[in-house]
Amino acid sequence: MLATTDIPTQADRVQAPGATVHTTAGVVRGYRRAGVNVFKGIPYAGAPVGEHRFGRAPALLPWAGVRNAYSYGPVCPSFRTPSDLSSNEWVFLLQRGAESAALEDCLRVNVWTSATQPPVLRPVMLWLHGQGFMSGSSQDFLATEGENLARTQDVVVMSLNHRVGPLGFLHLAEWLGGAYADSGNAGMLDIVDALRWVRDNAIAFGGDPSNVTVFGQSGGGFKVSVLLAMPEAQGLFHKAIIQSGARLRVHTPASAARLAERTLERLGLVRGDARALQAVGVETLLEATQKATLALAEESRDDPGFRDAPPFYWMPVAGVPSLPTQPCDPDAPTVSSHVPVIVGNTLNEFSPAVNAAEAEALVWANVADRMAPQLGTQTAAAIAAARAMDTAARPVDVWSMLAGRRFRQSAVAFCDARARQPGAAPVFNYLFGWRTPVFEGRPGAFHTACLPFVFANTDLCDQATGGGARARALATSMSAAWAEFARSGRPGHADLPSWPAYTSDERALMLFDDPCRIARNFDIPLLTVLPGR
Repeated sequence: MLATTDIPTQADRVQAPGATVHTTAGVVRGYRRAGVNVFKGIPYAGAPVGEHRFGRAPALLPWAGVRNAYSYGPVCPSFRTPSDLSSNEWVFLLQRGAESAALEDCLRVNVWTSATQPPVLRPVMLWLHGQGFMSGSSQDFLATEGENLARTQDVVVMSLNHRVGPLGFLHLAEWLGGAYADSGNAGMLDIVDALRWVRDNAIAFGGDPSNVTVFGQSGGGFKVSVLLAMPEAQGLFHKAIIQSGARLRVHTPASAARLAERTLERLGLVRGDARALQAVGVETLLEATQKATLALAEESRDDPGFRDAPPFYWMPVAGVPSLPTQPCDPDAPTVSSHVPVIVGNTLNEFSPAVNAAEAEALVWANVADRMAPQLGTQTAAAIAAARAMDTAARPVDVWSMLAGRRFRQSAVAFCDARARQPGAAPVFNYLFGWRTPVFEGRPGAFHTACLPFVFANTDLCDQATGGGARARALATSMSAAWAEFARSGRPGHADLPSWPAYTSDERALMLFDDPCRIARNFDIPLLTVLPGR
């Protein structure tokens, strides 16, 4: 494996056309840059339009000749509110990637591979994008470009686009009948179809179809949580990594139907008229979706917690054929108990100091005032427990830890559920605590901060990491740990402390920081005083 110091610079020339590969649907031609073959925008299923809208995507029809795979494919249409974000610090940190057309015919996969015919097949790492279930695409963020991870860690990296929002998660069973029982999981079934494409085509790109790891962050990690409970997905992947996205529950048919009905009421459709719904213009559908979401959010002002899905969230549905049970409640799913898992999150997630430099001047009384509406009688105990974890923590640091507590609570609850499962494969817990120097360090270890490190893109994304040797060293350790887990199911390597599996008595975690270290029961005193999860 190469260290990230060996990553080629942008001066390395692109070679196009590059290699050609025979897929099950036809020949694709990519390009090559600095030792990596890149293929973008390859269809993995047919167009989910017309009679297939809200249903399973049709089979992919073969094409004649050679199809160029030079650029990212279309993205699923989603509602966007026009706004000027040019001064927004979050926008600067996240750094958008490629722009692409928004089309319902959006089921595309991207591949980065060093060799299409290697002497030994390599692990496949399939990335699932974030931004919840309402929007997003594989190319949204520069941090998740797979080229450097493929080059430095000798793995085949893939990513994909799937349906989101109402096109992917509009639950229509109560509106259109049993034929649409799985319409609320259409976007997840897209991912299952993509995994089938990986199974059938990985070898052509030098990947091992019997060694596939699914990994994702935020909404992408949530998708991994759901895949672990989907019977149809089992056997199509063999390891899983959940980054700031462990979730225990999704919609029930009742809560999903509530959101669907509010959407359909705004379209003025007659119950049972599938053809009329399939013919609605996509912009009209998205506008109705947005209005329904905002109305339900207004009616649901009280914090609903993590026990039940807030009615205004777009997410999959449990209790239907494609997802019979909740992802991890009350127990971890037995169908995937054999799959090793990494679960973790960042220390600060959504720091209140981003876009608000004045938050740096907060005092302890301010933290108590801000958290009391959420933590109630546990406010003082939670602040004290958080301060005990780091005696040097400032008020704004503790506020950010408490404000992002649900990410940590869910990660630990997921680990606990897996750890008590008899005979299950190991689960490994981590906490990303590395603070960016950008904006005087105000963002801390923010939501998505781990991405440039996992993908060995810290220099490419220096707007988020500051670039340089310090970030590069952690990127080398973290990307190698992820790749080794993909290879063997154990996330260790010589330059990282030995990473033990999580158990409910020791609750060991890897703290990714300068330096990396193992901690046991690190934040359990805090978690025990926090209400709900």
